[in-house]
Amino acid sequence: MNKPTFAERKELVRYVSELNRLSGNRTATATFLPDPPSENPNKDYLSVNSLEVESLVEIGNYHRAKWQNNGGLVALCTHKVFDYTNAGKKCNVGFSFDRESSTLFFQASATVLAEAYKHRPVLGSDRLNSPSHCGVEFTRALKSQHAVSQFARRMGGKRFHLV
Repeated sequence: MNKPTFAERKELVRYVSELNRLSGNRTATATFLPDPPSENPNKDYLSVNSLEVESLVEIGNYHRAKWQNNGGLVALCTHKVFDYTNAGKKCNVGFSFDRESSTLFFQASATVLAEAYKHRPVLGSDRLNSPSHCGVEFTRALKSQHAVSQFARRMGGKRFHLV
């Protein structure tokens, strides 16, 4: 199975629910709000898919089956990895890059570094199979509601693709 590299110019895709589709094919800010924290912080991340592993059509088919009962057009918003990282930096997330492993890390706590992006493939039935599923892990470091909102505002408003 191919794994994404999360290089700055690679693109990540976020599903846009019907509720978050604005006029002019723009995404609402709420599209990029992370889910509320769970009991296990390692499972808290912003779900995206990598265009490096699957095509937009394949990703759209997965989300259509998962969220839309196999009907209708799927809205997908693409951003470069750089855009996510840049928005995180502007929200005071601390990043460091390890040249040896070519991996970007974020400051998860005062003493712990964690991977900023992680490949999290969904391997289920053929219909609900997503080898490109990934997590934007550094959203856990957005500690205040203001930082969460600021991140979502920076990412929202971009046009989405209908597939």
